[in-house]
Amino acid sequence: MIKAVAFDIDGTLTFRDRSLELAAVESIRQLTVPVVLATGNILCFATALAVTIGNISAVIAENGGIVTDGKSKIVSGNIDACRRAAREIEGSGVLALKRINSGERVTEIAYSRDTLSVSDIDLFRKLVAQCCNDVTVVDSGFALHIKDAHVNKGVGLAKVAELFDIPLEKFAAFGDGENDVTMLEMAGTGIAVGNADPKAQAAASYVAKQPYGLGVVEGLRYLQLL
Repeated sequence: MIKAVAFDIDGTLTFRDRSLELAAVESIRQLTVPVVLATGNILCFATALAVTIGNISAVIAENGGIVTDGKSKIVSGNIDACRRAAREIEGSGVLALKRINSGERVTEIAYSRDTLSVSDIDLFRKLVAQCCNDVTVVDSGFALHIKDAHVNKGVGLAKVAELFDIPLEKFAAFGDGENDVTMLEMAGTGIAVGNADPKAQAAASYVAKQPYGLGVVEGLRYLQLL
């Protein structure tokens, strides 16, 4: 029996243009188990969206770097290592990079991927791997994140499980991107929406036929939570 559910936001609850699928919002409001939002975005964005959606018990932000249930906040990750990697990559001048929410992020460094080609992204990963052992790159499909190699959404979900005193195997998790893989793997049931990338699909227990938020509704029905 599923006792809690975690949802990625961008590309899962939202369309590519980041507009919400309202059918998914209505479904979340019907749930009677604790609900978690898990995102690579910053905490203030996630908490504001949690209020908009309603029925949210906890938030995982910055790809697991921040976890909060509204009463306590857990911050993890070596931001200094991320900053060193960012300075080295930016200083090389090889890629034209644009930081995102640089003033608000406290556990990682994120860059827009809008103007980067596939080869640019591959080069970005290679440069980070060469310069620092303690950090890694994760691609959310919306941004590139330099983050602590030991912090991810799966780690964040495990911390939420401790806060809720619910075993991880009793969690279901929904996602679409590379940064959702650890969460999909660590939850008892991982569900990838129909638009999910191959890595997320491979990590999931169930792949929805429907994309984006309609895939969320399909997955909740599969779990018999609706």
